[in-house]
Amino acid sequence: MTETQDNQTRQKLLEIFAMVNMDALPAMSEHVTELISMLGSSRVTAQEVANTILKDYALTTRILQVVNSAYYSRGTPVSTISRAITVVGFDTLRQLAATMALFEEFIRTGTEKDEIAGAFTLSLISATQSRIYCELKKTRISSEEAYVCSLLHQLGKLVVLVYLPAQYQAIEQHMQKGYSEEHSNRLVLKGLTYSQIGREISTFWNFSKRIVDCMETDPPKPEKNKDSFLLLQNLVVFSNKLTSAFFNGTRLELADLIYKFGGILEIGQEEALTLMDRSIGVCENYSTAMRDGLSKIQKGRSNQITVSKDPSGRWVRLS
Repeated sequence: MTETQDNQTRQKLLEIFAMVNMDALPAMSEHVTELISMLGSSRVTAQEVANTILKDYALTTRILQVVNSAYYSRGTPVSTISRAITVVGFDTLRQLAATMALFEEFIRTGTEKDEIAGAFTLSLISATQSRIYCELKKTRISSEEAYVCSLLHQLGKLVVLVYLPAQYQAIEQHMQKGYSEEHSNRLVLKGLTYSQIGREISTFWNFSKRIVDCMETDPPKPEKNKDSFLLLQNLVVFSNKLTSAFFNGTRLELADLIYKFGGILEIGQEEALTLMDRSIGVCENYSTAMRDGLSKIQKGRSNQITVSKDPSGRWVRLS
């Protein structure tokens, strides 16, 4: 991008954020920023994470609810954050804390509560898929980094939904007419995309460059076993698109997705759907809020395939 193009993009971003009646980009709460930062640090200690969580009463309560849920519970109630670290593990607790903090921040700020819950839940499912994929495939990618980057990949979309709900609904209306998401973005957002907005805000919030770059929607293919970061970028896009295709897409979109990413990630359609099922199972056991989010995901457009549980409890796509 040339300097002129960069200036034009920045001006458009300023115009977008001026519509929110804010003097600057939206600010994330101190505790959320601190937790996200901790996710990217290999030197942070368990006590530092615990101390940050304990600064926020609501967050502390939410974390304890999740750790005592059926998915994590080991039969003995957990009443302290220190004990929670022992029960679920340090890395998992860091992920949970950042996830819940960000979720609460958007729910608190936005007016479209159901839409926000559904959109965030899709991001959470995508993040969980990426983490499980890394663990199953034993890749060189950090499962924790894959989780965080996948969780935040759609940040721009969430920010528009929270701060510019009218524009978000206009984009959805264009998409229902058959326009792509990117084209609909540009029609409504002065030529900008969700990705550009997410990258700008992530930079403002001091997220790592790797998180910012994983908001790229069309990364190049990595040469086999050559570039682990390009593999991460492709995994992040695949996980988010797989979630979207599963809940809101057509069979053709799902097939195209496997065709594009299957060779890169060494994954077939059945394996991808199994991965999706496992991810939903994990997320619906996080908390009542996450189960509510699943129930609020949009499933109704005529060109979509809805999803439901079969008698065995497995999530399946319905014609």
